Amino acid sequence: MRFSQVIGHHEKKKTFIQSVSNGRIPHAQLFIGSSGWGTLPLALAYAQYVSCTDKGADDSCGVCSSCRKYENLTHPDLHFTFPFPREKGEKCSELMVDWRKAITNHPYMNLMDWMQLLDAEKKQANIPTAEIRDILRNLSLKPYESAFKVMLIWLPEFLGKEGNILLKAIEEPAHNTLFILVTENTEKILGTIISRTQPVRIAPIDQESMREYLSRVPELDADKAMRISQISQGNLRNAMSLVQESESPYFEIFRYWMGVCVTRKMYSIVPWAEKVGAMSRENLKGFFQYGLELMRGVLVSAYEPTLNTWMGKEADFISKFQSLQISAAQIEQIIKNMELSMMYIERNARAPMVLTDLSYSVARSLKKM
Repeated sequence: MRFSQVIGHHEKKKTFIQSVSNGRIPHAQLFIGSSGWGTLPLALAYAQYVSCTDKGADDSCGVCSSCRKYENLTHPDLHFTFPFPREKGEKCSELMVDWRKAITNHPYMNLMDWMQLLDAEKKQANIPTAEIRDILRNLSLKPYESAFKVMLIWLPEFLGKEGNILLKAIEEPAHNTLFILVTENTEKILGTIISRTQPVRIAPIDQESMREYLSRVPELDADKAMRISQISQGNLRNAMSLVQESESPYFEIFRYWMGVCVTRKMYSIVPWAEKVGAMSRENLKGFFQYGLELMRGVLVSAYEPTLNTWMGKEADFISKFQSLQISAAQIEQIIKNMELSMMYIERNARAPMVLTDLSYSVARSLKKM
């Protein structure tokens, strides 16, 4: 994958290219960010650029022997490790055909997408000891074609305590060996591994780059592309899900919830929290991201209505919410509480309990009207 195929992240691409041009390539890097933001595509584009034999000033050439093999994910010096269910085998090499197909078709996939592609969404994934030892075996070999040998570990949070086997290899790698670890959750990675890697924090895709990408989708008009780029919160996976929807799947859930909090009919909260809390963690994050963006729209419109780009039902909601004469301080407090609750959800707190507690906090904030 070339940098030009990765959506957004223009400054980060320049940083990667500069490090290669200066010959300052950290031997172990930890890419941190949501899958939908493009962490894996960026890692692949970076690895391809490092190995390209005819680098350009802003991208790999795409035509040399190394680039062609990287495009097919068949380069002999590119090694992958990723979580998978035990029923599928003992080593990643046994699933490499499925892995290449998955990345080719869904480079912005998350773990749930990967498990669904394996028809194993109800199974538990991990990176077994046999695979970790296979990493060491691959690293013991000299680069076959390129100057660098690349070990890309997707979701190293699934290494478990057995990941300590890799510590020496990461800290003192063989000559011209590049470790790229791509994670969504650093809290689940061994601290001993984190301390031996250089963190590379990947931000969400900027709204303009997302809008530009979505504008090329045949079935989308310019207004819908703008709306989805706003709702998706820089996550391409969320954006493409919304492309299939006539409207956000979270709107009615959010509007009902806000109505309950405004009217303080709190007897409705527990059943609502149980229903919404039963959604997958990814869908819950999507709900919070959507709600946060909508509340920010309320806040922005209060200061400068022309900056509000929401349309349709969302625009009506914002207008009605503003008619309640809720202060900016109240909205800011609601946003703060929502962000805190989303953090709890990301840390695997019990969702119905978090949503119930959040609802009472929002209702208390609104009571000050």
